Amino acid sequence: MRIFVLACAGLMAACSQPAAPASDPMGPMPVVAGLYDSGPLSTDAEYLSVWFTEEMANAIAANAAGPEDARIDWDYRSWAIDSEVENIRYAVGQHAEPGHAEISTRFSYPGLPGGMILTWDMCVRADGQWRIANVTAIDVGDETSPSSGEEASLRPALGLDPIPPETCV
Repeated sequence: MRIFVLACAGLMAACSQPAAPASDPMGPMPVVAGLYDSGPLSTDAEYLSVWFTEEMANAIAANAAGPEDARIDWDYRSWAIDSEVENIRYAVGQHAEPGHAEISTRFSYPGLPGGMILTWDMCVRADGQWRIANVTAIDVGDETSPSSGEEASLRPALGLDPIPPETCV
């Protein structure tokens, strides 16, 4: 009888706890890998919100609908006009703050012998789903050409504050 009472008390305590948000057990990497595999770029904010925070998705959509001379005319997955990349490699890093992570992609393509490193700043929403809050890029030097050493970021190119907001939506 005592075991039955303890089991019931344990069950009630477990049921009264708030449910943890659903989360991808693979962490943030499937979001970035899926974006690379998603085909031609879309400028639809709703479609982009599968990958990006609402702020980023709306800014990309607004940029694409804006004046032609102010539009981003390159693929943010490759940081070039041509989206085809070769030898892509992924690495996962962690931010010091919980709910944030970095995914790095390194790849090469013709015309840039050393390739590029893109860092995808990720945040987790209240529902446990990861989204891209920023993308930064830097070219990689090799024996024939040195790196520029200059990092470029998608947020300022879209007219957003360089630092993503604290809340991930």
